[in-house]
Amino acid sequence: MTMDRAKRWTLGMLVAGAVALAAGCGGRTVIVQGQASANAEFLIVNESSSTICYVHFSPTTDPNWEADRLGATEVINPGQQRGWAVPADTYDFQLQDCNHRVLMERRQEPVGSGQRRTVTFRVPE
Repeated sequence: MTMDRAKRWTLGMLVAGAVALAAGCGGRTVIVQGQASANAEFLIVNESSSTICYVHFSPTTDPNWEADRLGATEVINPGQQRGWAVPADTYDFQLQDCNHRVLMERRQEPVGSGQRRTVTFRVPE
């Protein structure tokens, strides 16, 4: 039995996507967001079966969540991690799925100068 052209194209796209995903798994991207005083790192490790679509974190002294740190198209898939360079401070953070359901939320997490604060997400809380 032969595959028609549309099925071959779809299969090719699935294979290409799987290869791209496999190549990106486990990679870490650290972005300095224009802050000259960024001297620490905030890292999220996704060890769950859920995709993290929204990440909000801000200094504990800020009463509002800052904008989503992942932007319009980025997510943290299961098995991936993502980091940000930040100024040393105490932070509140919230992880959400693609339907904006809160997966994890923490308050008053210290991130010291020259240190990395690693948050490992395993199951929704």
